[in-house]
Amino acid sequence: MNEKKETLLRLGPDVIQKLLPHRRPLLMVDRIESFIRSPVPSLRASRHISANEEVFAGHFPGLHLWPGIYTIEGMGQTANVLEALMGLIGGFETAGRSSNELLDGLLALEAGYTLKAARHDERLTALLEELREPQDFMGMSILVNVKLLAPVFAGQRLDYWVRRTHTAGDLLRHEVEAEVDGHVVARGSMDSLMKVHAPIG
Repeated sequence: MNEKKETLLRLGPDVIQKLLPHRRPLLMVDRIESFIRSPVPSLRASRHISANEEVFAGHFPGLHLWPGIYTIEGMGQTANVLEALMGLIGGFETAGRSSNELLDGLLALEAGYTLKAARHDERLTALLEELREPQDFMGMSILVNVKLLAPVFAGQRLDYWVRRTHTAGDLLRHEVEAEVDGHVVARGSMDSLMKVHAPIG
């Protein structure tokens, strides 16, 4: 029987850009916080909202109100990161490697990007660099059922929580939620078509 085990997986934007094809100003995930592989694959992530965001030039003049569609997009990108991780884990295990080896490799990459010394397998890090092209982890939402419950403003941090609840081939359903300071600002579900390719040799 699988037990729920939440793994701290603190990864910043440089590693996230290895897992997502999105780039600024439309990259809506700053940080991965934690990951649960089973029994329900889940991911916590976050996005800090700066007053310097380009969108605030017009939305709205004189009021730094974060567009609701950006909150929805952030939840969708978090679901995409979750599926990229699950795809990589599957690829590693198919190649006879462990999921812990993958997670350690990602943490080693993060340590390198944040100029911290890290003990890691150089061969594994090189493999991770080779295999992760952002286009290998593409997701497209085809049905979004999300309610926006409260406004979000500059200076706040959005916390995302996504859970994969159903799978039918490449079609996946995720429950999604966004919070600010522990208060839910958006909640719902997303049906997505995911194409995850992890060419691990």
